Amino acid sequence: MKTRYFSSVLFAAFAMLFTACDSDRDDNPTLGPNHTATEFVLNTSAVADQYIQLTPDNTVNLTWTQPNYGVNTVVNYKVQVGLVENGNTKWSDFLETGFTSCNVNISSEEIAKAICKLDGFATEDDYVDMGFREIAMRVAANIQTTSSQVIEGTQILSNAVSFNHMAAYCNVPSKGTLWVIGSCCGWPEPSQGNKQTLVDGGWFIEETEIGSNVFKGVVDMPEGDLTFRFYAKLTGWDGGDSYGFKVEDEATEITLTNGAYSGKGMTGKGSWFIAGFPGGKMELTVDRNNNTVTFQLQ
Repeated sequence: MKTRYFSSVLFAAFAMLFTACDSDRDDNPTLGPNHTATEFVLNTSAVADQYIQLTPDNTVNLTWTQPNYGVNTVVNYKVQVGLVENGNTKWSDFLETGFTSCNVNISSEEIAKAICKLDGFATEDDYVDMGFREIAMRVAANIQTTSSQVIEGTQILSNAVSFNHMAAYCNVPSKGTLWVIGSCCGWPEPSQGNKQTLVDGGWFIEETEIGSNVFKGVVDMPEGDLTFRFYAKLTGWDGGDSYGFKVEDEATEITLTNGAYSGKGMTGKGSWFIAGFPGGKMELTVDRNNNTVTFQLQ
């Protein structure tokens, strides 16, 4: 069967085929201790039997009927992804993005990430293209207080629907990298063509934890005048996400006091310059949350 690819525009076009939900209200009525909803139906997608290749740029449209709580109120929804194998469904955690509408476009990035986790891929190196498979989805609904606390007894789970031929892509969470570029490594262009050279030379530092935005690592720096800055992406001199002492593309001299330096950093091409560096291993720490850097000679 010929594979067909669907963009977010195509997915959204099918929304008109389904039942719309009631209008949301800004006020939440007072609820009793038990307001279990009824009649919560997730609609089968019009593209359920089509071949759907997820990409970082497309979305998947879902529609459902608003649960019947007996009152008009704002309802909160989250989507869950399931991997169907031999008639059994293994469910992911709920996707991060929540909704208050009954007609939504789900990010393919979130869906692919959930599928990769269900497949047990821990790193990008583990990833294997599993092709087109049956992927199920369902929706959880609840009513929350003004402080975002779920009201007991309002939780309800929809039926599950399947997309019979859906393919994910490699979207495995991994630690971010900052590449060290400068005189220390001969000023190679921060490009994919030079990635292996940078890896082999140890010219990079990594996030302490996935998503922490704090990077740390030890780099063996050569003796002599030393100039360097960082790149978050290997997309060239102009396309790369450079991080340095200042915005302008010029070096600023710093001094190591007792083998250490602490200061500010920012997005830009301004390099740090250390005159007469003695050579040796130096621990580099970059906190992009607070835009601070620390360099410590080991």
